[in-house]
Amino acid sequence: MSDFTDIADIYPIVYTQGRTIERDSRTLTFTVVTAGRVSLPSGRIVACDPLTAGRRSSFIQTVLPGRYPVDLALMRSGNGGERVAMARIKFTSRQPLVWVMALCKGEDQATLVSDDYFGYNTESGTGSFMDDEAASKADFAHLDDIDTLLASLTSNYQSHRYWMEHPLDRRLNVIMFSSGQGAGSYASYFGIDDAGDICTLVTDFQLLS
Repeated sequence: MSDFTDIADIYPIVYTQGRTIERDSRTLTFTVVTAGRVSLPSGRIVACDPLTAGRRSSFIQTVLPGRYPVDLALMRSGNGGERVAMARIKFTSRQPLVWVMALCKGEDQATLVSDDYFGYNTESGTGSFMDDEAASKADFAHLDDIDTLLASLTSNYQSHRYWMEHPLDRRLNVIMFSSGQGAGSYASYFGIDDAGDICTLVTDFQLLS
């Protein structure tokens, strides 16, 4: 499981292009790729499994409306397998100094014990970022041609990882990506810079924590 110390330690490792570390007798190499730019006209962010009928609540923390890059930290192990270790929205070029858990309405961090956390469940092995306005439109379970969407989503599939930018209309889109080792429950965290502003949002897929 992840905690704030884990995120603070892991983030600069996975988001350093070409970084290599040794862990559990394995050589791990990290590559950063941009999956697309997420449109956030309301500034309210939803992180969820876009392919199932799970939680679609936006975080109580908000950002300035805009269109922001979504960067994936890919982890390659010595056997050649590659997975998405973290996904982030980058709001500014400043570095995070403090990490806070991303919370939805009704979630109270004070109620958590030990290593518990609030996050979203993914059954399809897919995560995403989207605007709150997009959440109601991203009802892929009722698409007439879901096979076409899945084919597009996995068009760049390579050794356990994939991603795509899916437009919903002229204003809204969804950035989708594979979630670490697949199905699970994953927490998100906001990175706060030394000026007290949100500079990034990450979802940790727990490959290192």
